[in-house]
Amino acid sequence: MAASATTYQAFARIFTSYHDQYSEPGPSNRQIDAGIRYDAVLDEQGGLLASLMGALEEEIRSKQSNSWDSGMDEGFTADERGALLLEHRTWQLLRTVFDNRLPREEADFAPASSQAVLRDNPYITPGDLIQLFVDEDEELSMLATLVDHLQSRPLLTSSPPLESRHGYLPATLRRAKNQQHCSAAGPRRPDSLDPDFTLREPQGQGLAGEDQTYQHPLLETLFDLVRHGELDQAVKVCEMGGEPWRGASLMGGRRWAMAGLTAGDDSGEMALEGNRRRNLWKKACRSIAKNPILSPSERNLYAALTSDLPTLLPACSTWEDHLWAHLQARVEARLDSKWRELGGFWEEESQALGGDEDEVRPSGGLEEVFGEMAGVQNDNVAAASRNPYYVAQRMIMLGRTDALLSQFASQLSGIEEKTSPELIGPLIRFFAHLILILRNLNRPVPETPANAILQAYLQILEREGNDQLVAMYAACLREGSGEESYARFLYAMDHTATKEARIEALSRAKTHNLDVAAIARETVRLTLEEAFAAIPALSREQPDITMFTTGLTERDVHLIRSIEWLTILTDTAEDAVIKANDVGRYFLSLGQANSAQALLKTLPPNLTSAVDDDEDNDYQLLEHEDVGRLFGVFACHELVDEVLSRAPKATATRMEQHNWRKSLNGTIEKVHSATVDLLTSDWLRFLLSAGSENASQRLKELRRIRQIFIPDLILRLHTLLITHSALFPSLIQTALDLTKVVAREDNHVYEEFFGMEGAGRLVDYLERVREVAMLALRSGGSAFQVLAR
Repeated sequence: MAASATTYQAFARIFTSYHDQYSEPGPSNRQIDAGIRYDAVLDEQGGLLASLMGALEEEIRSKQSNSWDSGMDEGFTADERGALLLEHRTWQLLRTVFDNRLPREEADFAPASSQAVLRDNPYITPGDLIQLFVDEDEELSMLATLVDHLQSRPLLTSSPPLESRHGYLPATLRRAKNQQHCSAAGPRRPDSLDPDFTLREPQGQGLAGEDQTYQHPLLETLFDLVRHGELDQAVKVCEMGGEPWRGASLMGGRRWAMAGLTAGDDSGEMALEGNRRRNLWKKACRSIAKNPILSPSERNLYAALTSDLPTLLPACSTWEDHLWAHLQARVEARLDSKWRELGGFWEEESQALGGDEDEVRPSGGLEEVFGEMAGVQNDNVAAASRNPYYVAQRMIMLGRTDALLSQFASQLSGIEEKTSPELIGPLIRFFAHLILILRNLNRPVPETPANAILQAYLQILEREGNDQLVAMYAACLREGSGEESYARFLYAMDHTATKEARIEALSRAKTHNLDVAAIARETVRLTLEEAFAAIPALSREQPDITMFTTGLTERDVHLIRSIEWLTILTDTAEDAVIKANDVGRYFLSLGQANSAQALLKTLPPNLTSAVDDDEDNDYQLLEHEDVGRLFGVFACHELVDEVLSRAPKATATRMEQHNWRKSLNGTIEKVHSATVDLLTSDWLRFLLSAGSENASQRLKELRRIRQIFIPDLILRLHTLLITHSALFPSLIQTALDLTKVVAREDNHVYEEFFGMEGAGRLVDYLERVREVAMLALRSGGSAFQVLAR
C-alpha cells in the first residue's frame, strides 16, 4: 500500500493536540473521540478540521514536489492525487455544514423575524431583507451555505489562464482604421463598433480574427469567475479588456440596498448599491442565454448569472457544477418567492416595473436535487455519484451520516476488489476520522458500523508500520472492542520482542484509557488458544523426560513468553500464576522438564505474594509450589553430578579424598531427603471443587504428571544410591528403606507405577529391589532382617 505514513501520524498528532487543549478533565475524555467545543473543531482558521485539511495539503504538495524532482509519476498517481483533493474538499464541506447547523441547535438561537422587521420598517431594502430570510429559514440557510461552499475553489485550482489585453476590440479597431485609407472599391466597413454591431449586421465583416479568437477564452474565464462567486474579479477582467459595459451587465444581479438607512448610522451618507430593476435585468439575461445566434460561451455566462436551470445545466460538466446550479436556482427562487409573499415598498415597485413570466422556478430541497442529478446523462457526473467521497458529501449534506457509515462498513469486505491499493488506506482513514469528528461534535454514531471501520483502520495502521498509533484508535472502539482489538494487535506482535518493548506497547493502552489488565489477559488467551489448538492429543505412551541441557523449540519459547504479558501488572498476578500453571502442566505432561523449568525461571520471584487468598487460588499456589519442588529435586541431582565432576585424581591426598567423599555423601543425602519429602507430601494431589475452572481436565493432567515423574524420581534415586553403595555401603539399606515409602498406602506412590504402560515400570523397580536385596545378603545380612530394619 502506497499511502503516506506521515499523514496517519499527522492526523493522530492533530487529534491528540486538540484534545489535550480542549477536552474536559476526566479519564473518559482522554480518548480522541471525546466531545469537545464545536468551535475548536470548526473554526475556519485554527480548528481541528482546518488542521486536518492542512495536513492533506502538505502531503499533496510534498508528494507532488517529490514526483517532479524525481521526474517519475509512479510515486504519486493522478488517482491518488485526486482522492486526496476530494478528501480535502469533503472535510471543507463537513466544516461548512456543521458550522451552519450546530449554532442553530443552541438554546439561545433566535433569529429576527423578517415579517416583524418588515412590518416595523416597510422601506427596508431587498439586500437587508434577503439576509433576514436566510437567517430565519433553516433549510434556506443551509442551501445558501452550500452554494457558498460550492462557489469556493477547491484546493490547488484557479481560474483558467487568460491573455492580458487592454482596450476594446484592438484588432477590429485597427482593421477599421486601415479601411478608411483604402479605395472605395474595398469591403464596406461597419457603421459602428458598439457591442451589438455583429448582431445588427450578421452578414458583415464581424470581429477581426484576433478579437474573435480572444472572445471564447474571455467568456470562459468570466463564466468560471461567476461560477465561483468571484464577481468583482470578473468585472475587473471586463474593464481591462475594454468592455466595461459587460462588467456592468454582470453587476446587475446585485440586490438593491441603501447604506445609511440602518438605525444608528450617523454618517449622513446614503451609498446606493445593487439594481433596483433586478427583475428586468434577469429577464434580459435569460433572453441572452436563450438566444441561438450568440456563442455558447456567452449564453452560458448569462445563464450562470441568473441561475436559469434549463440554459445553465448544459454548461455544467462536473458533479459540483450540477449541484451548484441546482442549489443556486433554488435559493434564488425561494428568496424571490419569499420577497413577493411579504411585500413591502421595494417589492411593489419591482412588480410595477414588470417581471418575467417565463422564469422557471424549481421547487424542492436537497432530496429533489440529488434525485434529479441521479438522472444526468453525463459520464463524469455518473462516475462521481459513485465515488465514495462524493457519496460522503451527499450524505453529509442530507444529514445521514449514520446511513453513510453503515453503507461503507458493509462494503469493507470487498473494498480491495473495487478500490486501487494505494487508495484503500486514505479512504478508510477518512471514514475512521469522520467517526471521530462526529463524536467530537457530540453527534450520534452507530456503534456497530463504527467499530467495523475503526477495526479496518487498525489493520491499516499495522500494515503501514504505525504500531504506536494502534492503542490510540483502539480506545475509540465501543463495548469492550477496544481492549479486544488492541489485544489482537499485541498477539500479532513479534514474539521475539524484548520485555521492555512489550511493557511500552502495553503502557500505550493505559495512556488512552483502555483496561490494560483486560488487554493482557486477552492477549494471553489468544496466544494459548491458538497454540493449544494446534497441539495434537497427548499420547498414551510414557514420554521420555527431556532434561535441562536440551534446548527449547521456537513454539515452546513463544508459549513461555506469552505469560510475560501477565507479569507486567500487579492486577494480573493471579492470572499469571494460573496460566503459568496451565502451560507448565502442558510441558510436564509431555515430559518436557526443560521447558517447564524455563517457564518457572521467567516468572518474577514475588509473583505469588500478589495473589489474593481463596480456595481456588490456594490450590493454584500449591501447584506452583509443587512444580518448584520437583525442580528442587532435579537441582539436587545436578549437585551430585557437579561433585562427581570434581572427583580427585588417584594422586590426591587422603584429606582431599576424604573431603570429596564427604561432599558427595552429603549431596546424595540431599537428593534422598528432597525426593522422600516430595513422595510423602501428596505431591500434585488436590481435591478440586467441581466449580473450579477446567477442574476435570486439570486433574487428568496432574495425574498424568505424577505417573510420569514419580516413578522416574524413585528409579533415579534408587540408581543413585546403588551406584555409590561401593563408597557408602549404608546406601544399600537406604535403597531398601525406600521401598517402604513406595509401599505405604497413605503415600499413594505405588499407584503411579500403574500408569500409561501398565505395571511395566513397577516390575522394573521390583527387579532392582530384588538385586539390592541380593547384594545385601552377599554383604552378610539376612534379607528379612535387612528389609525389616
